[in-house]
Amino acid sequence: MAVFDKIQNIMDKTIAPVASKVADSKMLDALMGGMMCTLPMTLGVSVIAILINFPIPGFSDWVVSSGLMATGNSILTVTMNMMGIYISFFIGLRWGKVCGLSGYTGGIVSGAVFLAFMPQQSFEDIPMASFINTSYMGSNGIFVAILLGLIVPKVTAILMSKLEIKLPDMVPPMVADSLSPMFAAIVLFTAVWFAKWGLSFTPWGNLFDMINTLIGTPVTMVGASPLAYIIVCSLQSIFWFFGVHPNVMLNFYAPVIMACSAANTEAIIAGEALPYGAWAVVALGTAIGGQANALGISISLLFTKSERFKAIRGIALVPSLFNISEPLMFGLPVVLNPTYFIPFALNIPVCAIVVQALYALGLGAAFNPTIQLPWVLPQPVIAFMQGGIGCLVISVAVLAVSVLMYTPFTLMADRQALREEQAALEESAA
Repeated sequence: MAVFDKIQNIMDKTIAPVASKVADSKMLDALMGGMMCTLPMTLGVSVIAILINFPIPGFSDWVVSSGLMATGNSILTVTMNMMGIYISFFIGLRWGKVCGLSGYTGGIVSGAVFLAFMPQQSFEDIPMASFINTSYMGSNGIFVAILLGLIVPKVTAILMSKLEIKLPDMVPPMVADSLSPMFAAIVLFTAVWFAKWGLSFTPWGNLFDMINTLIGTPVTMVGASPLAYIIVCSLQSIFWFFGVHPNVMLNFYAPVIMACSAANTEAIIAGEALPYGAWAVVALGTAIGGQANALGISISLLFTKSERFKAIRGIALVPSLFNISEPLMFGLPVVLNPTYFIPFALNIPVCAIVVQALYALGLGAAFNPTIQLPWVLPQPVIAFMQGGIGCLVISVAVLAVSVLMYTPFTLMADRQALREEQAALEESAA
């Protein structure tokens, strides 16, 4: 216990203050909140993605021959494949409110600037028409959308502090909110005009290619490998063991998740191989029942005999089935419990090896990133819906390995609890 007390003291002095500041960061809250605002859309069209990719012979052929496949893909193209425009709007909206912008001003200017910087093409044989490469709205535009969603509202707020139009109180708020940023918007879009013109003389030619070359590609190359994902998730487990919520790490890794997911979605709709398939499948083995596959701990409690552990399993098992691990983490507890440190810290690396081995054998090859499901569904169900039998086998194998890893430590703690209960009974009898 002395070792863990020392580690806890170090974390309290170093990591905890940083984690507290991160948790209280209004910018990161706007970033994560803006991304989560897209969930109604992604979950809404996921039914289409499931049906047009449902692996039933005869039904899948009918979907293609009837034209439903083409129609469904066209809907996925303007929703999941254009996440950039939605992200820029919602991040700008939430961050704009923090910066003091009223109404939808932050979202509107962020989305408009995002589109304004986008390269356009025209063709001589199609007069009076301009075309936008939709890839800039998907994976190639995620980092630009995030940056503009955070920068544009702040710049607008600064400009409005000097150029805001003051209207009489008798003017309806809806009208006032629309007119007050007018001069600030004029300055902002004039600056965008010259910036876009200036970028045309650079080696990149436009803002999107510049950001992706200088920032997006390096970050994605480093963060999109299975090893990087394993390291991030392992750090989350260690943080969570010491009581620091894993979302602290997730907030920083979220842009990589969005960019890789968007790239995989675009690829599967285009009929191409997933560029980050191995990375995506590894995610199936990291959070079954919660961080570090905590459902394995809940299942291991089924083999316990002490009254204390029986009570805990009654509280923790059902929530763990739906990926809610807090009752287990703080009720057992796992947090700061030396008994569980080794299996909790090593679970993800071990399970990741299992996932990679099964993926190398061909399991998980049918993974479909266009199918988005609520995170509270049991993970094996999500795995089956996203990748059929192959992904289900991976999920079940990871769960089995997790149960085998956690059970010896749970039984060790259970025996100690039985001794304590027996001692308490003898003491009361005396």
